Amino acid sequence: MKDWKTLLATRSFRSFWLALVCYNFGNWCVVATLPILVAVRFGAGTELVISLGMRILPRIALAPLAGVVLRRAGAARVAGSAMVAMGVLTAMLPWCATFVLLQAVILAIGVLDVFVGPALLTLRSPVTPRGAEMASNTLFFSADRLAKFAGPAIGGLAVTAGFKIPYLAIAGLTILAAIPIARIRLPATADRTTAASGNHILAVFREFRDMLRDDAILVAILVCAVPYMVTLGGMRPFLFWANAEWFGATDAAWTMLLTAQGVGAVAGALVSGVFSRSLLRAMSVYELLLVTSLMEGVLHIALLFAASTTQAMVLLLLSGIPEMLAYATYFTLVQERLPHERQGVFYSIQQALLDGAFVLGVAAAELHAGGVLTLTGYWATLSLFSTLPVLPLLAAHLRAGRVVVQPRTPAR
Repeated sequence: MKDWKTLLATRSFRSFWLALVCYNFGNWCVVATLPILVAVRFGAGTELVISLGMRILPRIALAPLAGVVLRRAGAARVAGSAMVAMGVLTAMLPWCATFVLLQAVILAIGVLDVFVGPALLTLRSPVTPRGAEMASNTLFFSADRLAKFAGPAIGGLAVTAGFKIPYLAIAGLTILAAIPIARIRLPATADRTTAASGNHILAVFREFRDMLRDDAILVAILVCAVPYMVTLGGMRPFLFWANAEWFGATDAAWTMLLTAQGVGAVAGALVSGVFSRSLLRAMSVYELLLVTSLMEGVLHIALLFAASTTQAMVLLLLSGIPEMLAYATYFTLVQERLPHERQGVFYSIQQALLDGAFVLGVAAAELHAGGVLTLTGYWATLSLFSTLPVLPLLAAHLRAGRVVVQPRTPAR
């Protein structure tokens, strides 16, 4: 907690963190209320599926382009400009009179999100004091989780009286958040790799390849993250089916399972804020990532043995704690091993990989829906898929004598 107080007392960090809170709150309001808008105006069938796809598909297809733009224009300028445009488009949503126009606006927002996501991740590094990466990442995650709780609740209540005023308010909040982000001044550093490789899409792919070739730790954290996103994508349909087929509970109880996930993440943020220093004295950041990833995987596998909704809620709450720590260690390792001017390329390609893995996990639900696997077989497959890759990484690290993984980036 002391690290959190120190970070929030730093003006540049505090401004960026508050801007993230505002942006995330508005984003989660839209995520929660846009399906309602589509259903009320145009229907809740294919129309709703198309609307959801229009938001996520650009993040997969256009990710390399984000890397190019970030290298050319800089993360602060890209994020600020894209957030202002996103705010304007968000305000337009309730005024879209036809389904085609609405989809065009949603698609444009999805395209802007391609650039905003990696840019905001890249800006974490320059606003964070050296040595405080772990604490800062737990605060960033807390900002998202607070917004994930409050956004849908407040947004859902607001749209009961109509869509236009709430969406204008969300748009204003997004534009307001863009102001301190656009003002961030990045340190003037020369990146010879970028200058030599050029600013085009093939250069982005080559640089990402070179990052992985030169640093086995970056490969290892992706080996942990990508399968995990497949499991995460398949978790919601699993919880819905388990709630009905195994526990015989109502649909309302399913929402309690999702709530338990969120509460666990908040608890994990608090645990990491209190104990992160002690944990990092006992092990390196990389070891902590592997251990917490394995712990989360074991708790996910344990869902196979839950006999009631209450037991499943307890397991989901507990799994949120290592999830939070794994999240913080993942981004801490990226920040330690890459200078900020190269992080934009890593985050843009990573975005496509993780979003694609999440979509694959959602699509994997057809294995149970189509009768290929029982619910037990379906979840055993998905949970083991994300857990087993961690074991050889941990074994190799222990076999190497727990060599301390030194950061790669120069001191800021």
